[in-house]
Amino acid sequence: MITIFPSYVSAFDYPREKSFFVMDGSCCGGDETDPHAVHGLETETGAFILSGKMIDQTGMEDGFIIKISGSLPDEKIFLNEEEEFNFDWFVKLGSVNKRDGINAAAFSEGSIFAVGYIQNQRGFIEGYLVKLDEHSGDIIWDRSFSSNKKNSEGAIESIIRTSGNGILVAGVRNSEKGTLEGFKSYGNPVSGNAYVMYFSENQIYSEIAPENPSWEVEIKGAVSVKHLAEVPDGHGYILAMHADGDPAEAKVLKISTSGEFEWELDVPKQGELTAIVATRKGYFLSGHKEDQSGGIDASISMISHSGKFVWNKTFGNPTGGDLIFSGLDSGNRKLIYDECWGITQFRNGLVLACGTGIEECLEFSDNLRLICEDDPRTTWRSYLVHTDFSGNLVWQRASSFIFDDDEDDDVPSAASEWVFTTANGDLASVVDLDFGMGIEVLE
Repeated sequence: MITIFPSYVSAFDYPREKSFFVMDGSCCGGDETDPHAVHGLETETGAFILSGKMIDQTGMEDGFIIKISGSLPDEKIFLNEEEEFNFDWFVKLGSVNKRDGINAAAFSEGSIFAVGYIQNQRGFIEGYLVKLDEHSGDIIWDRSFSSNKKNSEGAIESIIRTSGNGILVAGVRNSEKGTLEGFKSYGNPVSGNAYVMYFSENQIYSEIAPENPSWEVEIKGAVSVKHLAEVPDGHGYILAMHADGDPAEAKVLKISTSGEFEWELDVPKQGELTAIVATRKGYFLSGHKEDQSGGIDASISMISHSGKFVWNKTFGNPTGGDLIFSGLDSGNRKLIYDECWGITQFRNGLVLACGTGIEECLEFSDNLRLICEDDPRTTWRSYLVHTDFSGNLVWQRASSFIFDDDEDDDVPSAASEWVFTTANGDLASVVDLDFGMGIEVLE
């Protein structure tokens, strides 16, 4: 059963669940590995690639990449080697007792390029780029990139394939040791310098890892590049960054195809910026920010192609539902967090990938704590918000996952960590679950 809560929507506009493929820790070495996918994509063969981090036997992080076949039936399926269907392959990246992880991936001509971080033998974390064969999952080459400053740390947070068949990667470097708090929904780096690197077609299709990028740029006044996109006409790139300072302000930078700065914009109304999508209508930012009551709302902003702030809209506190959420009102805004991690262009607008729920009740006073503990939203839900290009709500969908034959109300927490549009126009949501992870496809 999937619980759904549409708003301001016609039956024609509202998406229907097409399939939902889920896995528990058995995919990745056992239940204690707690695989957490933060990114997903579709390959040219129609397969899905999920990537993120998991826990090794020492309690430290490892990165992973997993491939799900594009030929699975359109239904709800638990992927496991003991069941009728399973995933194609799984690759763990990293070393025991060291901090390693994968933040994002891109696909090009039969190869998967993934980026993240890896801890070296001296204990310092470096940016990481790896190339894998899509068919087998075999590693073709990998390469780590140390920071410019001695005894400092860094990571790559985002990667895209460019129209020139190269790849552009970006992230943080020169961070003080111990200040790489996390990435994606794990947290944010709190020191360092944002940077971007470009690798040409010849470099990435070589059987040998590139020693250095074709060009690179370090960006002053920004800690890290959270996400990036190529502009629609192919004449440059747009970078979504965290500016210096605490809390981190949103910053957007436009650069040329060779890395020259063209314009820069601070976006103070955005709150925490998590991703960006470039469309012919403009650039749209996803994220979240604190509301007036102390809770957190979903946040989306529009930037013009010339670098002007156009608008910011907030959403959250979805009502209604089934099972434990039956009859749900909007609740106490101070308690509810609506956190968004991704954005994609979908139909005639945008879709935000979010989670909605209550983080912790113990921090509140006795009266509010009782209200908090009695609220079913302590179980998180995946939350998708669809707007038009003017920021008007088209529909919103808060959903939970249980199997159709499950008769109890033991609903696992869920959150959408990433979202993208498939080649045939479906909407794919990468979902973190209490028991593992999955990808839900809506048509």
